[in-house]
Amino acid sequence: MDEPFELRVKLFASVREALGAAEVAVRLPAGAAARDLLAALEARHPALGPLGPSLAVAVNHAVVGRGHPLAAGDEVALLPPVGGG
Repeated sequence: MDEPFELRVKLFASVREALGAAEVAVRLPAGAAARDLLAALEARHPALGPLGPSLAVAVNHAVVGRGHPLAAGDEVALLPPVGGG
């Protein structure tokens, strides 16, 4: 059976402000996907809830879908939407 693993998640802009940190560690079960990471973070940090639906998840420098599988050693970042004009 696969072991749970820990990821370090980099936070940017409004996500960093909401959580009060530039990076957090999250322990996930084997077979976890990006959606599981977001759910775990929202459970630990309710301030993330309103931002959750609009966040992009980047894994190893590529934006991925919520179903993307995660693995130990992945570089993960949460990116809020970018506005401007």
